[in-house]
Amino acid sequence: MKQIVETMCGIVECHADKLRTPTIIPGLVLHQMQTSINPIHAFYHPRVCIILRGGKTVSLGHERFHVDQSTFLLVTVDLPVASQVFKADNGKSHLALTLDLDRTMLADVLQRLPPHQTPTSPPAGIIASELTRSLLEPFARLLNLLDNPDEVEFIRPLIVQEIHYRLARTGLSERLGQFAWSGSHLWQIGKATSWIKANYKEPMRIEELSEMAGMSVTSFHRHFKAVTLMTPIQYRTQVRLQEARRMLISERAAAGTAGVAVGYDSQSQFSRDYKRMFGAPPASDAARLVRTI
Repeated sequence: MKQIVETMCGIVECHADKLRTPTIIPGLVLHQMQTSINPIHAFYHPRVCIILRGGKTVSLGHERFHVDQSTFLLVTVDLPVASQVFKADNGKSHLALTLDLDRTMLADVLQRLPPHQTPTSPPAGIIASELTRSLLEPFARLLNLLDNPDEVEFIRPLIVQEIHYRLARTGLSERLGQFAWSGSHLWQIGKATSWIKANYKEPMRIEELSEMAGMSVTSFHRHFKAVTLMTPIQYRTQVRLQEARRMLISERAAAGTAGVAVGYDSQSQFSRDYKRMFGAPPASDAARLVRTI
């Protein structure tokens, strides 16, 4: 695998010039970072993350997931996370790639495999799992298409289908089935998280969310926390604070304006929540980040 990884590193270094570089291949994003960085708060949508050099720690709720060259990260639901990137031990830049999961393609792949038993409770929407050679090889072929753009339209779907097949063969078929099948517990919780993301400013009633998910309130609470590793209120708070931070930095909004805009009625509560998540009050945190841009 070492030679495969070295070749992939060369391609990523050639095509990625910043922390996040979209490519001509739909859903494929390259990542290169010259220095280790403090935790970045972001939203992860369903994807696979492969680390080629260095490492990454992703925090969600009270859980932490470490990913390096021996593991990959699988995300099956929209999640607000904090990720910290590390350079390689030899001082070389951090290199990685992410590929969006294709629900339709995955459902088609799973239909061709032996049936699996659906778990009674949905697994967490994020997991770090062992990276095998059989999974790494199609990712290497996908990267090769960046140097052969005329082949992307025809070859890409074949390689991406194989990647989804290899994922299903890693022992994660039940977890992937929860993502792929309409009506699964993960799919039901995904409807609720999508609503929260789109309506984070609005009042939120758990009874309405549970009805949206087609669950009792008790069942909804249990499954929501199993998938997202946090409560619905905690999930909404993270969505609100990430949006407030974006407004403070990109729009140069005042702290009070940002707090009200994301749905806070109390400025003091907004400041407390913000400091708890980002380590400093809104104005101080924004000033520090603006100086580093």
